[in-house]
Amino acid sequence: MEIVKRTFLRACINHSCLDHDQINKILTPLCDQHQVTKPANEEALHEFAKSIENTIKDLNQSLTFMLHPVTGKEYLVFAITDATPDKQNHPGLTAEECFYFSILLEKLAQQEDCHIAWNEAYSDLDFKGSTKPPKKLRMQTLLQLWTEMGYFLESGDRLYLGPRSIVEFEFYLRSNFADTIKECALCKQLVLWDVKCSDCNTKIHRLCIRKYLRTRSNCPTCGNKWSTRLSQ
Repeated sequence: MEIVKRTFLRACINHSCLDHDQINKILTPLCDQHQVTKPANEEALHEFAKSIENTIKDLNQSLTFMLHPVTGKEYLVFAITDATPDKQNHPGLTAEECFYFSILLEKLAQQEDCHIAWNEAYSDLDFKGSTKPPKKLRMQTLLQLWTEMGYFLESGDRLYLGPRSIVEFEFYLRSNFADTIKECALCKQLVLWDVKCSDCNTKIHRLCIRKYLRTRSNCPTCGNKWSTRLSQ
């Protein structure tokens, strides 16, 4: 099993962000090849990933599952836990291209619901005196690459913060964008979309408030009766 874990970790590092279909495509033949039992259910898969994370956390790396509210999908994310956009390593890219990544992340984080229209990813960009901002075609190529890596997420004609950005840059986002980046009143993790209390406008994870309302009927923040619909 240790060989399977090491090989699976390398795949997670290479892909950065995996949904459950992608996990199965990697893990099923890997377990068959080494004649070990594949994690039988979601709980076992989470324990499998946690056991791998325990071997890398001292290296400032994490391997964790997160549910993205926009897609409703759960992703397994490999992340650098002390990362910031200005020191993020993008091998093979120019300084201007790396700066473009930082600009996009900042532009998304400054929005109330952390998303922008696709065309805004190529317009009104402040490169702060850079003499060679990437050309639009190159920007499109980079955006596709970063989306595949889970840093950004496409849904309809909108661009959102992706699973890896939410996990990897959590401290950076909390510290620099307090006006738009909030934490769930119940679990204290980042909450960017999900649902809001109709009275106090506080954002709360849909799953958190659904569980909370099993035994209560009031908003955990303002105390008023909860009236916001939870169905998507």
